[in-house]
Amino acid sequence: MFPISLVTSITLTGILLYAGVICFVLIFVLNQRNGLNNYKVSELDFAFLIYIAAFFICTLVNSGFDAGLNSLFGKCQDYFVYFWVVSFFSKNPKQSGLIQKAIFIAAFITILYGLFQFFHLDLLHRQGDLDRLSGFHKNSYTYAGQLIVFFFFLLNGFDKRKDKLIALLLPLLCMFCILNSSERAVIFGVIAGLILYFILHRISLKDILLFFSILLLPVLVTVIFHRKVIKRIKKAVLPGATSVPNIRFKLWGTALAIWKRHFLFGSGRFPTVSYQIGNTFSIKYLTHAHNVYFQILATDGLIGLIAFLNLFYTVIKVVSYNLKTNKYAYALFSVLLAFFIEGIFEYFWGDSEVRYLLLYFIGYVVGNALELNTKKR
Repeated sequence: MFPISLVTSITLTGILLYAGVICFVLIFVLNQRNGLNNYKVSELDFAFLIYIAAFFICTLVNSGFDAGLNSLFGKCQDYFVYFWVVSFFSKNPKQSGLIQKAIFIAAFITILYGLFQFFHLDLLHRQGDLDRLSGFHKNSYTYAGQLIVFFFFLLNGFDKRKDKLIALLLPLLCMFCILNSSERAVIFGVIAGLILYFILHRISLKDILLFFSILLLPVLVTVIFHRKVIKRIKKAVLPGATSVPNIRFKLWGTALAIWKRHFLFGSGRFPTVSYQIGNTFSIKYLTHAHNVYFQILATDGLIGLIAFLNLFYTVIKVVSYNLKTNKYAYALFSVLLAFFIEGIFEYFWGDSEVRYLLLYFIGYVVGNALELNTKKR
């Protein structure tokens, strides 16, 4: 239910999140023996603790007790989304099918509504820009960020299925939505993740050729009916002599300048940066660095960035324990690589819809890894 609400309504997600926290506390306090008897504290739990403590301390130093408390609650929510899935899995590993179904239904709804928007059937009026698909979020960055998780989740194990054409249908429709979100950072990240996915899975050349031959269809449809995507990608890869420098360079420079003055704890906030979109358009204001690493350096300093990177390093380390038997391990690695690349150009961690879905998926894959590791012992 959680990922389904996440792609349809952030308000409903918030309700579920707070309700889940309350239920968890009640189970833990009133019925601890039956609630979490199979769960074992892992090194990833400690990595989350470091992450929570680091951001709490940095915010406390920069912005005072109230802001520090808000940061503490927010980072604890991040941990809870992950822990919610892991603890649910640890109670009964057979329930993993329910988690898979929830993610699958969320992916199906997300892709279907994106296709509706492409054909101008935006029934709920959720498309902020007619040239860019945005799902239910009115924001193509949020939509495309969630599609990263869904794409590799749906693609996982297609080479082991008998009817490969049917198995590839949803992943390729998902790729079509990614392309038509016109979110270049996500497109580049997914391509890199796809290469890693094929390398890790050691998929046969025949299956790789099948995938890319079918992939040509959504690419060709996008090229024919949505040329602005190609122009945006071309502008990023091959900027012309008259091209205006990307505003991101200015934002990155601002972030680094702030970090140099606030090396350890950051400054607590990123300043508002304005720039003119065009000669006939109004001025746009940006409040983040369009780079997750520079953003964290500027707001939470070196301590925050180390805690953030340590969290994902620990995720990779824990999942690596059971690569061959963990069904979605390689898919998660591809997802993380795609987000790593997207993070160079976008501040995806500041988008709760993307962050929560990623943590939910991490929780499922890590829960499987911890369960398998426990069985070996």
